[in-house]
Amino acid sequence: MLPLFEDGAGRRSADALALTGPGRVVDLEALGLLLAPPALLGEFIPRSPWKGLRRIPAGVPAPTPGSLSTAFARSMAALIADAEAIGVLLSGGLDSLAVLLYASQIAEGRRVVAFTTDLTDDTGTSAAAVVRRLLADLDLRTELIVLDPVHDRAEPIWTATGPRLDAPPEVNAAAAERAAGLGVQILLSGDGADELLGVPRSTTAAVAGRRGAWAAARYVADVASTGPGLPGEMAAAAARLLPRQAGARLYWAANWPAWCDPVAPAVLAEPYRSAATDWAREWVDQQIAMHAMIGRSWAEADAWDAAFPREAIPPAGPVAEASPFLHQRFMAAALALPLGDRYDPGLPSAYLRCKAQVVRLLPASVLPALPRHKQFFRTALTESSAGGRITPRCLNRPGWWRGS
Repeated sequence: MLPLFEDGAGRRSADALALTGPGRVVDLEALGLLLAPPALLGEFIPRSPWKGLRRIPAGVPAPTPGSLSTAFARSMAALIADAEAIGVLLSGGLDSLAVLLYASQIAEGRRVVAFTTDLTDDTGTSAAAVVRRLLADLDLRTELIVLDPVHDRAEPIWTATGPRLDAPPEVNAAAAERAAGLGVQILLSGDGADELLGVPRSTTAAVAGRRGAWAAARYVADVASTGPGLPGEMAAAAARLLPRQAGARLYWAANWPAWCDPVAPAVLAEPYRSAATDWAREWVDQQIAMHAMIGRSWAEADAWDAAFPREAIPPAGPVAEASPFLHQRFMAAALALPLGDRYDPGLPSAYLRCKAQVVRLLPASVLPALPRHKQFFRTALTESSAGGRITPRCLNRPGWWRGS
């Protein structure tokens, strides 16, 4: 769900330009906040880029206990209810695979098309090769469209909500154009699964409480080389003895050291650099105070910080885009899940053990075919950006605005 904007008269709309009138003015200070460390690294838009408009992010649903698989199926059904042809952005990972499997089951004879971008991961493996192997191993006879990240590019639809936060946006736009040409009416993705279902850091006690000491030991071994690692898990246990505010500050120092005293980069001129730095420090203080006030454990705080603030990305092209993981019904069920249940010590790899709830969405019969490791595409995305192919597209329509 895209954010709403509100003007001084209380009128609300998802279309910012509908509220600004012909004299629209860009808030340059708000744009400067995009380069403050929390917003830049956390990939969210802090404030409306338009003077006189307030940005209202989508709300967080109340946790509602229930079956995740039922909530996922119902969310999927709601998203594709009016679509005669359904597209799935398939990466080769577990999240988008779950989307494809459910879409294929619920489609009831409707056309389902998978789209994958043939990026090369950091080990030199082709994403398309992984996808083809998955489809073959699972006997999924889905139509597959493979996009070349170098040649399959298009101009993303311009949006007044702020900069695009997807990567690479030109390839996503090309996928949307191909989908439209095939009659696809919605493009589904696995966005949000990692944030809502991944095992947070500092979860040793939660795993022990739900799964026992052996499971907790295996969890610690799985996360020992990531993030704060074993020292962080030990500090989380010790922090329970501290006052709430002190424990929350120690959590922040252990989990987000780069944001303890954030400073906006020198690329921002004054007064925008000082304004962005002041905002960043205030934002950090507010996050710490919120965790302390609620009395969150380190695991609860990390789970929250992984999922929120959540930025909705507008469609890149002429086809609607959505993720069943980010549907309000599924989010409510996911937020109610005990954190210790996100981990399953019985699965055959650390990747699967830390993605246990996504694995549980899938039929048990597919487990032997599932990937054992997560693919990373840092090199491919960096090369694409360095080649000058990914360009900022925020407020770049000449004559539509003036800065202030």
